[in-house]
Amino acid sequence: MAQPQVHKSEAVTKRGKKAPNASVKSQTTKKSKNGHEAESRLKELEDLVAILSRGKYMWESTFDAITDPVSIISKDYTIERANTAMAQVANCDIRKVIGKKCYEVFAGRNSPCQGCPAMAAWSKQRPMLNRLDSLICDHNYEVHAFPLASSKDDSKSMIMHYRDISESERLQQELIQQEKMAAIGMLAGGIAHEINNPLGGILAFTQLLIRDCTGESAMKGDLEEIERAAVRCKKIVSDLLDFSRLSKPKDRQWLDVNPLLEKLFPFLKMEFKSWNIDLVTDLDASIPKAFGSANQLQQVFLNLITNACHAMPKGGTLTVKTQISRDKSSVVVRIVDTGVGIPKANLAKIFDPFFTTKEPGKGTGLGLSVSYRIIKEHKGSIVVDSELGRGTTFSVELPAEQ
Repeated sequence: MAQPQVHKSEAVTKRGKKAPNASVKSQTTKKSKNGHEAESRLKELEDLVAILSRGKYMWESTFDAITDPVSIISKDYTIERANTAMAQVANCDIRKVIGKKCYEVFAGRNSPCQGCPAMAAWSKQRPMLNRLDSLICDHNYEVHAFPLASSKDDSKSMIMHYRDISESERLQQELIQQEKMAAIGMLAGGIAHEINNPLGGILAFTQLLIRDCTGESAMKGDLEEIERAAVRCKKIVSDLLDFSRLSKPKDRQWLDVNPLLEKLFPFLKMEFKSWNIDLVTDLDASIPKAFGSANQLQQVFLNLITNACHAMPKGGTLTVKTQISRDKSSVVVRIVDTGVGIPKANLAKIFDPFFTTKEPGKGTGLGLSVSYRIIKEHKGSIVVDSELGRGTTFSVELPAEQ
């Protein structure tokens, strides 16, 4: 009986079906392996996309979380990217910032800002720092320009970081002013003591000679002139001593500012009338007490009110107002006049000793210096805001009772 033949290319199963040969198995295994590799590669790509998406989100969040204005600009100053702080300073919708010139959006200019370090950073291909010469929304800014690295030698974009330095400059000027006042105070005290005694002798003997003059003596007029000059010198010496003398903390207490001001007005009534000045008071009865020396604070307020009157030679309105600060930490006294105003060039010098814009013989230039010293000793602040032809406002802040 003949035996069934089995070909090498295929095998027969018990049910009569053909079994796959080795070649088919190999192809199936290869396809399965390729499928697993594709799935693994796809998973890697998905993970990479997720990482990139997460990185993009974190970068954008970090970029917008920076409280200083930051932008990325091209060589023609076109904004490619900006954070929310940039849009807030520019008072512009963040979506409308992109594509515009940085100097238009940020500074409201038609040309690059004076002092902008971008061009220098591009030419030198390294970070550059500079202070902008012009004010941005009444603030001073320092700009750091960082060229973005690229595959070529030169960068096509620049990171611009703007830092508001207005407060730091103000504090620096205040520190300089305090050091200057302390040094001058020490010097003034020494000088005042040295000249006070001989000056007292000059004044006393002059007054004795005037008393001894009879009738229409030719010397009497000259002696009276000497007396007037000596009295004025004594006033300057007295102011110098007040300027150099530190107040004692034990003299200070919690007190109501409103009665201090109200006690001054009757003494100034004649001055208001002679200068044709209308007094307007707005004293908030609900303000808390302030910590200080009554005599010294009255000296400050009297000086500020008197200066305000002198600033209105043709008459005007003087407003004295008290209120609590926004954060409830300070009592604020504002003295507002409608006078001639203070030139901008003089605003930084008005608290300097011996600086005055009054006519010779009308002032010693120590009033505001002494006032500044007193308020600083009280842990308070005194600031001035003035506009030529419109008037001046002095604001005094004192620590409030909590």
